[in-house]
Amino acid sequence: MSRKNAWKKRVYELLSERAMSSTEISHKLKETHRYNPHARKITLVLRADKEKFRELDRVAVESWTRRESHQVVLWGRIDKTYENQYPYRSVD
Repeated sequence: MSRKNAWKKRVYELLSERAMSSTEISHKLKETHRYNPHARKITLVLRADKEKFRELDRVAVESWTRRESHQVVLWGRIDKTYENQYPYRSVD
């Protein structure tokens, strides 16, 4: 794995407990990584790794820089099943 996407391993661990939006993942990575990726980068990288990650849905998130909410991807692991409502806990 390239060093620039070393955070993918941490995302895989985070998604074992519950599914998360790309925005939530970005905020969680901020706790452990000095330069955390933004939500769009997370979506692009995880979308390319179809063996480990899958898109579950699109969810609306609020943004203080935008007047209206916008849609982001809800991510899960390919080997897990998740609840259909927030907080999208793993049922495995």
